[in-house]
Amino acid sequence: MGIDEQATSQPPGAMRGAIVGTVALVTVFAAASAPIPLYATWQQQLGLTASDVSMTIVMYLFGVLSVLFFAGSLSDASGRRPTAGAALACGVAGCLLFIGLSSGPMLQFARFVQGVSCALSMSATSAFVIDCTSERHRTFGMTIASTGYLIGLTVGSLGIGFFATVSTAYWQVFAVMAVIMLVTMLALPFTPETVHNRITWKKAVKPMTHVPAHLRKLLPIVAGGYISTWSVGFFFQSLSTPASVDYFGATDPLIPSLVLALAMAPSALGGPVSARMGTRSSMIVGYIIMFGAIVALGVCMVLGLLVPYLVLEVVFAVTTGMILSSSLHMLISASTPQENASVVTLANLTGYVGSTVVSTIQTGLTATFDLATVYAFIALLAAISIVPGCISMAKHQR
Repeated sequence: MGIDEQATSQPPGAMRGAIVGTVALVTVFAAASAPIPLYATWQQQLGLTASDVSMTIVMYLFGVLSVLFFAGSLSDASGRRPTAGAALACGVAGCLLFIGLSSGPMLQFARFVQGVSCALSMSATSAFVIDCTSERHRTFGMTIASTGYLIGLTVGSLGIGFFATVSTAYWQVFAVMAVIMLVTMLALPFTPETVHNRITWKKAVKPMTHVPAHLRKLLPIVAGGYISTWSVGFFFQSLSTPASVDYFGATDPLIPSLVLALAMAPSALGGPVSARMGTRSSMIVGYIIMFGAIVALGVCMVLGLLVPYLVLEVVFAVTTGMILSSSLHMLISASTPQENASVVTLANLTGYVGSTVVSTIQTGLTATFDLATVYAFIALLAAISIVPGCISMAKHQR
């Protein structure tokens, strides 16, 4: 079958579905990142502690893991559109909670709801975008599915940061995002459904506890890649605001927004770099440069050097993309096309489980130590997490 034939085999309105899915994916993650630069403001207004703020990432991860572990294949049973609609509905609920935010527990519950929303988007909306793109537009579909969440994180954090320069009525941002998600939900019925009862509901909600035998030898390598990068990345997600205040003298959400955005968005550039270098070389070079950047970031934080810090964040983000792309490529190369969905879920689940453990430790540390010390502990744990994978790579090389 040629490209033109494959393009015409798509259901009517498929490209419309891809566009609606893209808007849904980006908006859900934009809404999830918008609260992060506001943590310092809420600390002052609501009397939140550093531990309260750090706990938000744990609740977010708990929401994500609840979906990925028990319902990572939910859209294969219910259909892509209903599951994407559920992700948007949870996103709207999260925005409403932030509009009426009044306490620490409410903040943490809102982050849990956003975690559920993001997990549903990663598993269902990303697949919906790919389903709706023909071979002619496959690059668009794969790009959105792999980096759409990064685009959303950047849009949300930078959007709230720039908005803060003209107004402090932050509820308006969440209201706008809620409206966009509601409109996107209304557009879903006008897009084609791409999956019809592919699996049973019982199978869809079966916990993921089994790793295929042919992937087990790769698991330590992939786990190290995901846990090391995500653990440091989650430090930026949860503590970029208080760190910006303590070490860079931030007085509004703009600097925390830049800190978060530059730790996330440039990672999309790591994929093409990894493809040119090769999987093994990309991972080794990525680790060396990334940990060098991590150490330098800690030094710049202590010295209060903002501009070098932001530049080093870009280096960290690009190497993160290199490591993650190499890790996922290892799994995909060892799998059949029919296993791709479960392989991607396995990679994400591994990263989230490990990062949740590290983030929980981080939450306990913030109650006792300053943020620079907490960051050093996280960097140490990230380094430890890659040891089994490095040993495994060395054995395979022989």
